[in-house]
Amino acid sequence: MLSLISLGGTISMTSDKNGALPSLNAQDLAKEFKDIRAITFSNIASPNITFSMLLELLELAKEEVNKGSKAIIITQGTDTLEESAFFIQSLWKSKIPIVFCAAMKHSSQLGSDYLANINDAIITAKSAIDKDLGVLCVLNSCIHSANFIHKSNTFSLDTFTSFDFGLVGKVIEGKAYFYKDNIKRYLFNSPKKISKKVGLLKLCLDCDDDILEYYLNNYDALVFSGYGAGHLMQRHMKYIKNIKKPLIMASRCESGKTGFDTYAYLGAEISLRENGVIMSAFISDVKARILTLLALENNIDLKELFTKDNIIF
Repeated sequence: MLSLISLGGTISMTSDKNGALPSLNAQDLAKEFKDIRAITFSNIASPNITFSMLLELLELAKEEVNKGSKAIIITQGTDTLEESAFFIQSLWKSKIPIVFCAAMKHSSQLGSDYLANINDAIITAKSAIDKDLGVLCVLNSCIHSANFIHKSNTFSLDTFTSFDFGLVGKVIEGKAYFYKDNIKRYLFNSPKKISKKVGLLKLCLDCDDDILEYYLNNYDALVFSGYGAGHLMQRHMKYIKNIKKPLIMASRCESGKTGFDTYAYLGAEISLRENGVIMSAFISDVKARILTLLALENNIDLKELFTKDNIIF
């Protein structure tokens, strides 16, 4: 028996003359498949998912395992899938597979991918039962690790990619083929609630000073989505000097690694590190925020996580 837990999203939507809205529950999504226990957790668009909801989802997944489920499939919207999957990945200590899946076209659209993706997720989940691959994400016949998956296009069926690191595998002719047999990950203890606030500031041309000041004054930590290899404006250096709270520098680029030792101008990585800013290496901005949040909740030194050669642990 496998469990399918639905959160909503395009995969649960149908459309009328007014547009698409979540309307299919977990039983609707699972009815074409055998030996699936279907649970509707919510039916919302994925921008409305919260950390508190994901903590509840984690506990529900544990309950399903205790009931005998051999794998968990979670369906949700694509907009925040990479963050939900990575959050659960960072807390899921069981070797029972969790597979996220979604759809880019809802069931009312021609060429909808929702049933194919659920089918591929089921195949992947069954094939991953004896493996230790962490949380996986399956869309468009591609198997991604939660560590690396990234939504790169607003409407394309092949929107999801795993920049720099490649796919974990593919589903071909009803079989899951895995290219990797070990996915490293850092596992945190699950907090009872999220009490910390971690901001994410995407830097842009002539970025306003008052936005930076607001984050520094009102949040427990701040992740920058910085220029290029992880840089900020020279004039902003005065705001981060002597700041005692954690500051993490990621890149607003979709792939690549932040710098550590290349650029020496004020606002680049060398001066940032000299002022206590932690470079995120290969970890993306949104995932760096999640890691920072969970580290703060667990009182873990962020320098243990964000190391120069960290390829996602």
